[in-house]
Amino acid sequence: MLHSSQPGLSALTSLLAAGMVIVSLLVAAWLFSAQLERTQHEIQGQRIAALAQRIARLPEVRATLSEANASQAAPPAANSRLAARIERLRRENAVDFIVVMRPDGVRLSHPEPARIGQPFQGGDEQRALGGAAYLSESRGTLGESLRSFAPVMASASDGEARSVIGAVAIGITLDSLGRRLADEKRQLLIGLGILMLFGTLGALGLARYLRRQLKGLEPAAIARLVEEHQAVLASLEEGIIVVDPEGHVTLVNAAARELLGTAPEPGECLEAWLPDTGMHECLAAHSPVAEQDAACLRQVTHDGRRLWVRCQRVHDGEHLMGGVLVLREHDRMQRLAEELTGVRRQAESLRAARHEFRNRLHVLSGLTQMQDLDGLRDYLALLVERELPADAAAAERIADPLLAGLLIGKHSEARERGIALNVELDVEWHHARPEHREMPGAALSQSELSQAVLPVLERSLSHDLVSVIGNLLDNAFEALEEMDDATHAPAVTLSLMLESVGEASEAQLSISVADNGPGMPAELMETARAAGVSSRGEGRGLGLSLVQEIVTARAGDWHFYSPPGGGTLVELTLPCQRSPTAAP
Repeated sequence: MLHSSQPGLSALTSLLAAGMVIVSLLVAAWLFSAQLERTQHEIQGQRIAALAQRIARLPEVRATLSEANASQAAPPAANSRLAARIERLRRENAVDFIVVMRPDGVRLSHPEPARIGQPFQGGDEQRALGGAAYLSESRGTLGESLRSFAPVMASASDGEARSVIGAVAIGITLDSLGRRLADEKRQLLIGLGILMLFGTLGALGLARYLRRQLKGLEPAAIARLVEEHQAVLASLEEGIIVVDPEGHVTLVNAAARELLGTAPEPGECLEAWLPDTGMHECLAAHSPVAEQDAACLRQVTHDGRRLWVRCQRVHDGEHLMGGVLVLREHDRMQRLAEELTGVRRQAESLRAARHEFRNRLHVLSGLTQMQDLDGLRDYLALLVERELPADAAAAERIADPLLAGLLIGKHSEARERGIALNVELDVEWHHARPEHREMPGAALSQSELSQAVLPVLERSLSHDLVSVIGNLLDNAFEALEEMDDATHAPAVTLSLMLESVGEASEAQLSISVADNGPGMPAELMETARAAGVSSRGEGRGLGLSLVQEIVTARAGDWHFYSPPGGGTLVELTLPCQRSPTAAP
């Protein structure tokens, strides 16, 4: 993980989220406060205006004003029934004052009884005494207040035209409005504070969630991991396709695009684009056994190219994140397997040769110490005349170095196991000798056939033949080791016949491997070509399946024969071509 003196991603996320929440709530509080103040004035103005209109229509108010206008000389009483009724209405409606006044402005009611009978103060009542209803702000005996005026009209039953007989003024002081507004702002601020607290806690929770999702990595470390991830994917020789839990492609590396030619794009369904990979079964597997089966190797064909594919589930704890499909080129894997097989066989041949050579040295040393020159001479003649020519003859008649080296090694292995290995070679290749190059259709004589050489074949076929012949001989050797009958010596015969079928470069190679072992059961012959099928226990049965793949890929044919008397014969034919760079 990269370390830096700068704040981490979680701290920055927390500060940013908390800052945005706080700033947003402060701006909202300012806007709400201004809107609340305007709304408060409007609501209270509408409320006291409606109350003034209602009080101005009360019969009791009209009657009292009519009587007061009739006897204007008498001062209004502070304890009149109207004053008491208006005071109750004031308290019930939570206003600061309700004043009923005569046309000359003299008060008939007031919250302070001592002011009843005194002129109304404020100077904004004249319009109401003229018959208008309105709202105003002015200073009176109780201070600056919001006032609503409503004229009191004479009753129509008097038989006279309706006239203004007084007015009603209802007011709320600005101090009272301020207190009400402060209470509402306090509630607003408490609500915003709670939101701010939850917003800050949410920001901290978001930061912790991000840190957990990012595995505690900071942005610089994430960027570096992405670069390393891309570099690793680009350097892999295997193709990698990553899918989500539903089987949709999320990533394809360069090697996969090269192997497939045209790779699926992110979002496409892998099974619809490249079927039979087993990815669907792999993602659907839950038990360990099913997961192990789903993760096995499979062979698929895409645009004529054979590929090995392997599916693997990807987990994050108990959570299934998706799957990974690994693609490998079949031919390349086969060449690697053949090279490994060749190394193993060379090691076995060297071990057999070393063991055999050491035994021969012991014999030579013993004969020398005993000064038995006749015995030493006879033993050396035996080595030269009987054993060594077998290897030399096989190598001399096979021009392909891979096949020649294989047969020499197999001869050494056969001698160590006590098995007689016979190699029969028959070549009927037109123009196999230089003097026949200019003679189309010329055939070789019988003597020339006996000396014909198996030419160098195309390189890929040589590799395949090493695998085919090596596996067939290994099976024959192992079958002879299980033989209990000691009446006849174990022997294996390998026959190679190359014959022309058309042009000089086209031919057919026939291979047969026969042993005199116990033979193969009928049920095993039917399933021997399948991978993992063997009579020698678990982990075996891969050789014949590899032979089956090579025969199928090269459009060849092969058969098993096991007569009742014992022994096994495997016959195989492959179309082939001579290497264009090989000497004839």
